[in-house]
Amino acid sequence: MVLSIAVQFSTKKPTLQFGASGQIVKEMQRSLNQRLVQLDTISAYPLSVSTTGYFDRQTRDAVKYLQCLAFLTIDGVVGEQTWAYLSQGSASLPKICIGCSGTIVKAVQEALKVGAYYFGAVDGVFGAKTYEAVQAFQAEHSLESDGIIGSLTWNALSKLDTHASRCSVNVFRG
Repeated sequence: MVLSIAVQFSTKKPTLQFGASGQIVKEMQRSLNQRLVQLDTISAYPLSVSTTGYFDRQTRDAVKYLQCLAFLTIDGVVGEQTWAYLSQGSASLPKICIGCSGTIVKAVQEALKVGAYYFGAVDGVFGAKTYEAVQAFQAEHSLESDGIIGSLTWNALSKLDTHASRCSVNVFRG
């Protein structure tokens, strides 16, 4: 089954991208800084942006970094999924398990492979090898080893040092 992420919003937020400005950008920058402090476990000083109300290059790069850490589409645009993550954290991400497929499964497989938990093909299909890798990851991080990626497992995966290092290199390279 291919996953589509359904996000519930009480307030519709505008899509923000490079060049946007105003109070809503300041609100997003504050939320972005809060999430980055929670997720950026590899930096002595977690990445943060100035809350200027202007969506500049630094803000775009920080959004991309957050998107990578959170297993979201990395486009530097604050749309529905990124807004959901900014407000709800890992609770906004879908629950994935055996039988799921898609780019989010592929991103999980890549993170687990770099972290030496997964040794199968990075094919975007959540099969037996992915299930076993998720269970091993969960056991090592004192989580319920059910092989299902829910909020607590997403949070731990997002903080995986090897994943964060990969995000940093991919987002901030030349």
